[in-house]
Amino acid sequence: MSGQDHDVPPIPQDLAASVRALRAMSPSEALVERALSKLPERPERPAVEGGKRSQRARSPWRWRAILAAPALAALALAVFLAGGGGARSPAIERSEERAVALPGDGHAWTHLDLWTHRHADEPAVVHLEVPEHVRVRLPDGEGGALEEHCQRERCSHRLTRYRGEAPLSVAVAQPGRYEIHVRHESNEARVRERFVLTAERD
Repeated sequence: MSGQDHDVPPIPQDLAASVRALRAMSPSEALVERALSKLPERPERPAVEGGKRSQRARSPWRWRAILAAPALAALALAVFLAGGGGARSPAIERSEERAVALPGDGHAWTHLDLWTHRHADEPAVVHLEVPEHVRVRLPDGEGGALEEHCQRERCSHRLTRYRGEAPLSVAVAQPGRYEIHVRHESNEARVRERFVLTAERD
């Protein structure tokens, strides 16, 4: 403060009270309505402006969707990995051909040496597909074997195999070429095998 501030005379008490009373006053509703009526009307905006306003209104939702996209992608990836999809490696494929000598009467049995060692100690789900006239020995679930005879153009079988189990066996009784497809999968590997049997009678 400068020395001149001390020369200003104090405000009279009645004037200070009047100023405080004036500050506490609020305009009447009639005065407010009359003042608003004197304001110029707001010009109408073209339809394009309305479209811009709607776009601006939608923009927060669009930004939220953009920001949420990485989180949704991460969630989808987590579900994918939890389902085992992320650990799936490319399928191992192999093909084997062998000759089968048919006896004078009856069937000739042969083993399918599946590459189940690729699954380590994991159980593998096996899908076996054989053509018509091929017999298959499948485990019956009680330690024995169940024989199935395909009497259609193609027959499919599904079973679960564990490492160390006896190999699958198939049999044919007539000369010909038989193509057998086997697909087995586990958490460790996916294997597709194709066996071509050429049966001939001596």
